[in-house]
Amino acid sequence: MGRFGRITRATATLVLATIAVAGTLVPAAVTAANADPSDVVMEFDFSASILDDARTRTQFADAIDKIAVQVGQQSDQLTSSDATVSMIQFASKAADYPGCVNLKLLDNPDAVRKFSGCLTSLAAAYRKGRDPALTAKIGLDTNYVDAMRQAAKYLPADAVRPALILFTDGRHDVKGVPASAVQPERNRLFGNRSPFALLPVGMGLAPKDRPALEAGLKNLQITKDMPTCLGGTTKFAWPKVVFNTPTEAGTAVATALQDATCTFTVAPTPVPTPPPSPSPVRAIRATAGDGSIELAWAPPATTPTPVVSYKARCRPTAGGDAVDSTDPAPTQPQATVEGLSNGTEYTCEVATVGANNTQGPWIPASSTATPIGKPDTPPQPGVQPLDNALLVDVAPSDPPGVSEYHVECATDEGFTSPAILDVPAASGAPTARIEGLQNGTPYVCRTFAKNAIGQSEASPLSAAVKPCGSLLDCNGLLAPVLGILGAVLALGLLAVAIALFREGRRGYVLAVVDVVHTANLGGGNRVGLSFVRAPGSRVVTGIVADKSSNADIRIRLLPGGRFAVRDGAGRHVTQSGDRIIAVVGGVRHELVLHAFETNAATPVARR
Repeated sequence: MGRFGRITRATATLVLATIAVAGTLVPAAVTAANADPSDVVMEFDFSASILDDARTRTQFADAIDKIAVQVGQQSDQLTSSDATVSMIQFASKAADYPGCVNLKLLDNPDAVRKFSGCLTSLAAAYRKGRDPALTAKIGLDTNYVDAMRQAAKYLPADAVRPALILFTDGRHDVKGVPASAVQPERNRLFGNRSPFALLPVGMGLAPKDRPALEAGLKNLQITKDMPTCLGGTTKFAWPKVVFNTPTEAGTAVATALQDATCTFTVAPTPVPTPPPSPSPVRAIRATAGDGSIELAWAPPATTPTPVVSYKARCRPTAGGDAVDSTDPAPTQPQATVEGLSNGTEYTCEVATVGANNTQGPWIPASSTATPIGKPDTPPQPGVQPLDNALLVDVAPSDPPGVSEYHVECATDEGFTSPAILDVPAASGAPTARIEGLQNGTPYVCRTFAKNAIGQSEASPLSAAVKPCGSLLDCNGLLAPVLGILGAVLALGLLAVAIALFREGRRGYVLAVVDVVHTANLGGGNRVGLSFVRAPGSRVVTGIVADKSSNADIRIRLLPGGRFAVRDGAGRHVTQSGDRIIAVVGGVRHELVLHAFETNAATPVARR
């Protein structure tokens, strides 16, 4: 990379390369009839390295505004000059600035006003930052080669006083055109032209980059055989290529325009050395509020002139007009910028103001800030009953910046004595367990969202829900359902008993286990049953008659409708129809045996 390729974005450099004609003084008697013809081209670098840096693009805008003001103040002189002005934007490519080329100023006040308006428009475009439409047209990088070629179209070979003004940050970085190609192209286009002048102006150079950039600007400079204005004797010179403030740069370029167009009617007053500016502030912090941003900073550690006040402003990071602080000249190191749009990201900056009304540089805050309002109202919460408690589903609407949710549950919609709980915001839907409630009492719940600004409005009330201690208590429909199922089961057993009774002449014993499992154990003095289980499981799925010695339960019929039962716990005696507890494999089961009339002649077949 060449000298231009090494200049980084951090230099915040403004280069105004002015190819100007010699500027001598013209007596007041000079008129349009004998005005010196001149051709002026002004080019403006709109590459990303400038537009994406708020401080740099603001410096460009301030300098161009200064030029626009001086053009307006010299409108009478400019209309007496035989000058043609053109304006060009460039980045990776160069293009005419719409409506601002070939402005012929001689006897044309409208053209002078147009010239001043074009400068003001360009300053506003710099403040806005990157424009997608412009980027699509001219790209993002910086290409001096294409910029000089475009300018040459408006500088005729026979021009008596040609002029070009090139605003740039001092870096050539477009792909495909190396920095080493800049100087040869400059020589090809302008090196053999006479008269000719190339006047670089650098501004805002960082100390570490200043030597390389200043050397590069001096290498571009040309002041060759420039004629003086009519009646003038002073040869044009450009001894200075680096300026420290937008005011200095703007004044220098305006003076170069005067020299190029021969618009002096009196000898110009030398530009006085400006008084020292106060040092910049330090450590700016931006804190977002509701439609506002609070700014706080540290005053300069040392400064060549006392600081009497400050200026503070915030601008949408994506581009737009700046909004000044509520107090236009705060004297303390803090300020509030109000009237901002919630949800919009802002870049804020602060400048010092000295006793002599000089202003220090604008310093951006260390980070952007996005104002936010109170959170949106959460939706209606869902509620589930627990034992002396409720589980509330906060169901957040997920507004930005929410830190926690406030939950309230009460027995009345006026929330006279609510139970409350705060839960932190989390990904998904946070839940709150509200405890210490009364089982069987209906409660309604509501939620609020909180952020750094405040608390939202209350959500819609939930449906009324009663805390409860058991499944039957929590579900009022379950008790009648279980009653119906019990009645159906009883009727089923009765039907089975009746059916078996009708077959009583065969004689048998009916066993009922755990209410739901039944089996006909057959006839005889000795019967038994075994449990049916799912493969690999201890879950009982049914019972079957089993008269073998390996039966899980062995039963012997005794006189008087009694039974002797032997299970895993030992021997029991029970009456037909009575309930006993039988133990099988260590598990307790409810067993009821029913004895029906036995017919020894027709024993029941074993199942």
